Amino acid sequence: MINKIAVFGDISANGVDGSSIWMQSICNLLQSKGHLIYLVLRDKPIDDSITSGLNKNVVVVNPWKQDMVTISSEQSISPYELFSLLNSLDSNENFSHIILRAPRYLKAFHEKIHDQEYRNILSKVDAYFAKISIFEDDYELSIINKTKSNINRLIVQTEQMRSYVEQRFPELIRRVIVLNPMIPRVFSQNDLLIRKKIKNKSTIYAGKIDKNYLVEEYVDFSKKFQNMGYTVKLVGSKFNTPKNDKSFKTRFEKKVEENSIEWSRVLSREETMNMVSQSTFLVSIRDNIFDTDNELSTKLLESIASGTLPIINKSNINISVVGNDYPLFANNYDDISKVIDGFVLSFENYKKTLENLQKNIERFTFDNIYTKHLSSFFPKSLDNVGFLDNKNVEPKNVLIASHDNKFLVSILEKLCRLEKINVKFDNWDTTLRHDLKTSKSLLEWADIIICEWAVGPAVYYSNHKKPNQKLLVRLHRFEITTDQPAKIDFSKVDKMIVVSEYIKDFCIENYNWSNKKIDVIPQFANTHHFDRDKINGYNFNLGLLGFIPKLKRLDRSLDILEELRKNDNRYRLYIKSKMPWDVPFIWNREVEREYYIEQFKRIENSELLKGAVIFDDYGNDVSAWLRKIGWILSTSDIEGCHTAVAEAMSSGSQGVIFDWPGSDQVYKLNEIFTSTDKAAHHILSNSSFDATLISKQKEYCFDNFDISKTLSYYVDFVFSKTLVENK
Repeated sequence: MINKIAVFGDISANGVDGSSIWMQSICNLLQSKGHLIYLVLRDKPIDDSITSGLNKNVVVVNPWKQDMVTISSEQSISPYELFSLLNSLDSNENFSHIILRAPRYLKAFHEKIHDQEYRNILSKVDAYFAKISIFEDDYELSIINKTKSNINRLIVQTEQMRSYVEQRFPELIRRVIVLNPMIPRVFSQNDLLIRKKIKNKSTIYAGKIDKNYLVEEYVDFSKKFQNMGYTVKLVGSKFNTPKNDKSFKTRFEKKVEENSIEWSRVLSREETMNMVSQSTFLVSIRDNIFDTDNELSTKLLESIASGTLPIINKSNINISVVGNDYPLFANNYDDISKVIDGFVLSFENYKKTLENLQKNIERFTFDNIYTKHLSSFFPKSLDNVGFLDNKNVEPKNVLIASHDNKFLVSILEKLCRLEKINVKFDNWDTTLRHDLKTSKSLLEWADIIICEWAVGPAVYYSNHKKPNQKLLVRLHRFEITTDQPAKIDFSKVDKMIVVSEYIKDFCIENYNWSNKKIDVIPQFANTHHFDRDKINGYNFNLGLLGFIPKLKRLDRSLDILEELRKNDNRYRLYIKSKMPWDVPFIWNREVEREYYIEQFKRIENSELLKGAVIFDDYGNDVSAWLRKIGWILSTSDIEGCHTAVAEAMSSGSQGVIFDWPGSDQVYKLNEIFTSTDKAAHHILSNSSFDATLISKQKEYCFDNFDISKTLSYYVDFVFSKTLVENK
């Protein structure tokens, strides 16, 4: 099932700058990964500097050359016209997603949210925001706040932005995509070219002619560059003329001519990068208003990728790319002479500096961006269910029966979106109580029955299902502490999912269930969702995700922390959980209440623990929380498969897992601990995280826990023709 994706930016494709390059890049990247891309132009095309660089299979929609919608202006498409065009295209193509980098258009769409057609289009929109401010009155934030419940997903430029918007708007958690600026590839260094541009020195500015980008200052400084022996070059045709300086364009053009600057106005991306590659330095100094900006310059990446060193502001975003010790930082043009004079312009130094930078930007190449950031949101086919396109596949009625679907939500969201699957729910009031009339009616409707939890619904449907119906039951751990599994008519169950080998063995031994019909699939995790950059100092932070009830063994976690802080007081324990008094059935039990009171007193009275145990707010912003966690603790007496460990390991944390039953079978890569002393010693001995180990454990988590594995299993079950053998 191929994704059809529409792309629109509030961006002119008539000229090369960072925004238009972004538009070209996202189209080419997604098309190269097997998606069908439709780029809708905003402005009437007058040159092909961007469109000529698109992959040949990208469909360019020229609004002035189509017969679905009349465009009133000879310059740009209006929000209403864009909506009408997208709506018409969607009726024909049925887009999977609409990537919209256009806040003002998005705002206009949302103003018509009462209209069902607008709601339909908005539900497919992945809205891109290049920069987001922390200020309450920020224009972009106000639009996100208004549209967050109606759009499909949000796309932002950095991990810091994602963490911020997830914290600010919890409704967006698991719906925020990080999409860094990207480059097709990093070009190999050419020794001959390096020697040539050291001998024939030149500077270049490439990009938008914007006053805030200090391009006029670049032109004014050109004589000094020339006096230093540099040829001065300029590439760019897009003007951003300030409202309070209408003479900017005319004045700028005159200065360029007077200063004998080589100005190439309209070049394609490839031609621009080639010209940059032949220059000694790219000059990209911006006004200091951008010093706190969180938008990364594509031109900076392109310069390094093409083999040219950039002269740039020393801002946090630039430091994140080139490092704090980069020798060519200049915050204004007064600094440039000193910076250039201080740089040893030798072949060896230039090559070494460039080599270090190119290693840093490998993560921004198309392939790496897709693998790390986009593949889970824009898979090459919809979760490997392309066979549903087959006209011979009959639609199926799937009934989900459960008292609680909290562990199945992500699977249900995907199942409900698949063609040829019709989903209804039998929502039980408790594990045992339900509306019998409703259940009987749904039983008559269903082809497939899926019972989440092996309790009342599984008992009812296993005893009432028809011969032509299939039944799948998922058993976690809680159920084996009840009498319900024993009441299930297992001969009528087609497949039983359990979350660990230990529980499978328990079921076979205690219920005499057939081994052939039990499959082990740990509780799934959206592993790519947790794979985010860590923050500084994370390797000294322990994490406990949930510490109630008592069997989670907070005391063990505190033992470990005390032992660590005897050796190094940088260690901290972060606990993200509900508090015991927030859960009545926990707090009302005397043994539980006394246990927690004792632990809180211990924290307060211990010199080693006081101030080193931090209780974070309970919430579903776990992926952002895990960015600061180096060690995830699993100190429980008993668990099913403790998915929190898989989530944390997917984020790059290491697991400290105790010997709860089955732990060694679920987490086969990990050392399993029997004492807090051994656990603390292991942490102290591994404070420097090994990149190869972290990569290996992330791969293990994907192979064993990723949601795609569970979804494929469910889809295969729904459409396979196999029924139970032992009636």
